[in-house]
Amino acid sequence: MTIAFTLCSNNYLGAAKVLIDSLKIYHPEFHIYIGLVDKIDKQIDYQSLECNIILAEDIYLPENIESLCQKFNIVELNTTVKPFFFSHFFNILNADKVVYLDPDIQLFSPMEEVLLGLEKAMITLTPHMLTPVDDNFGPNDYHILRTGIFNLGFVALSEHKELNCFLNWWGDRCLKYGYRRDDQGMFYDQIWINYIPAFYESYYIIRHPGYNAANWNLHERHFKMDNNSEWEINSLFKLIFFHFSHFDVNKPERISIYNNRFNFNNRPDIAPLFENYQQALLKNGSIFFKSLVPYYKTKHEEAIAKRNSNNVQLSFKQKLKRKVITIFNKHLLLNCL
Repeated sequence: MTIAFTLCSNNYLGAAKVLIDSLKIYHPEFHIYIGLVDKIDKQIDYQSLECNIILAEDIYLPENIESLCQKFNIVELNTTVKPFFFSHFFNILNADKVVYLDPDIQLFSPMEEVLLGLEKAMITLTPHMLTPVDDNFGPNDYHILRTGIFNLGFVALSEHKELNCFLNWWGDRCLKYGYRRDDQGMFYDQIWINYIPAFYESYYIIRHPGYNAANWNLHERHFKMDNNSEWEINSLFKLIFFHFSHFDVNKPERISIYNNRFNFNNRPDIAPLFENYQQALLKNGSIFFKSLVPYYKTKHEEAIAKRNSNNVQLSFKQKLKRKVITIFNKHLLLNCL
């Protein structure tokens, strides 16, 4: 059994539905799941998503998710639980192949090379970029290096003798270091996958530019429609899936919040691709979903506010204690004179 899944909170369900619809077109053989890193919201008709839903609170996690959400912000939490969802699908649902895709991905053709990777190796990956870029704009290869060579918006795993060892190691690192702290070299679950070629022998790297096309590799990939109304890259490769990372349905004039190299004026070739995606998001209720505040986001912010309040109180007590000690010492000194 092959499972395909995504992870998101309620506010990303509009994007997730676009992904699910495209998966059903090109891979009807997949069993599709959403791992919901949120509480059930009575405003949402989850049956309309037309896939299986598993709550993060219902899978095994070494730490209770109510505790995890106090440590990790909502993005960090969504990525930290990823290894444990993989473990759930393999060990509880008895899948032999599992494909993960970020909710802001849309398929345009069958993932034939992913299927090949699943047959050949334990783990199948896509690099952020296949050629270097270093100019006055971002993201360039220096920026990407700090986030990880491979983009974990996609990763596929197959049953293998080292699989549980890998998932245990990856899960442990996510629980300890699954933050985004650029100054400390932490970048979610993604940065750890740099070690795959060193730690494990069974891996498959897809170098086909039609896989995981995204704002960070536009410098090497140019798009056009062929005569059959299918997207091509560099007039040689089919577009398999595009990763619309940090595209905002409420600001459709912008490719991404962090890409300042390209826009729709200097890259008119991608404008129709994004326009169609925007329409798909609107059709699937993204404006409504984006208005929802994830439960674990609220709990994290409450925990931060409480810690800050406690720190302020502690700081005041420490200052008061130091002042009392200073006065006491001064009094002793005067008595000794």
